[in-house]
Amino acid sequence: MSDEVVETAREWLAKASSDWLAIEILSGHSDCPRETVCFHCQQYVEKLLKALLTLHGIEAPRTHFLRRLIQLSSPLASNLSQFADRADSLSAHAVQTRRPDDWREVGESEMREMVELAKEIGAVLLPLLPRMPQSNTRQGGRTHRM
Repeated sequence: MSDEVVETAREWLAKASSDWLAIEILSGHSDCPRETVCFHCQQYVEKLLKALLTLHGIEAPRTHFLRRLIQLSSPLASNLSQFADRADSLSAHAVQTRRPDDWREVGESEMREMVELAKEIGAVLLPLLPRMPQSNTRQGGRTHRM
């Protein structure tokens, strides 16, 4: 695998790390914008999946639908397919919170569920991805090496 491929995967990881940091910061406040936290949960998982695909020489499609990305990534991570159905709920937060006519109230429990799902999927994907400097890699209040 070329240095360029690894660097592109690390760029996806850096973006995912930023999404996770936003999740941590926003969800730590009692009056946080819950729909924004859910959006970043979806973005976090999407970018991790695209990093995995990139790392294996598979061009990541321009899509926000995690089920499709999971289908493409499943041969690279055998236990990833278990998340396909649940990931649909995350995908909804990528598209349904972007337009005023699609906005709906996101409750605290739904937000927590999306954060936990993103964390679970991340736990499967992170060990398969290249390491990054620790200052760029935070998840769930713990620093992770990528």
